[in-house]
Amino acid sequence: MQTILETSRLLLRDLVPDDLDFVATMLAHPEVNRYYERQFDRYDAEVWLNRQIERYRRDGHGLWLALDRETGTPMGQVGLAIQEVESVSHPEIGWLLHRPFWGRGYATEAAAATRDAAFNRWLYEHR
Repeated sequence: MQTILETSRLLLRDLVPDDLDFVATMLAHPEVNRYYERQFDRYDAEVWLNRQIERYRRDGHGLWLALDRETGTPMGQVGLAIQEVESVSHPEIGWLLHRPFWGRGYATEAAAATRDAAFNRWLYEHR
């Protein structure tokens, strides 16, 4: 699997169907999905994962799997997703970390790399 972005502690890569167990576990955690409209089950997690794969195809990016660079342990998702706001498409940096990895600066680190790639790789305009 190809690495999309790297930071000092993380590798970000496209999600693949084999990542479903991790995604389902992460999305089922009540603190992780606290602000979503419902508790996610395995089916919902599969829909979520497939939505990211479709974003890669359609937009060239989406939310990627964030892995610990040294161990390869999945830690969450961080990436660049297109969101529709008042019928206008906008790139948005999004992140969702599994609860055991909160509070260590991983989201900030990955979001900064994603921001830089949004401007330099995907050539989104500064607004």
